[in-house]
Amino acid sequence: MEMLTFLIVAAVVYLLYYGGVRLQVRAHLTGQAMLDVLGYASMLSAGMAVGIYGTLALAAQLAPEAEGLLLSLISTAVSIAVGEFLYARSFRLSLQLLAPLRSEKSKR
Repeated sequence: MEMLTFLIVAAVVYLLYYGGVRLQVRAHLTGQAMLDVLGYASMLSAGMAVGIYGTLALAAQLAPEAEGLLLSLISTAVSIAVGEFLYARSFRLSLQLLAPLRSEKSKR
């Protein structure tokens, strides 16, 4: 059962992250801020899926008697950090990917 849960979470994270990257690149190409916001929300959701699943799975192994509030605070902080990392990483990579297109466009 744990492997099935892991595979489902991995599939959800992949779909959310891939969709977020597509929206982010499309936002850079078209200049629409709304697409960037949707990409950010998608990547933050992917980070939340990874953070919550990972934190709770790790806490079940290391500290099964931990309080619910503590687990909630830790998983929320980890989720936000992972989501922000995914967004910042893909933002930087998409700018590097599109830099040759922008320089070629400005030469014309």
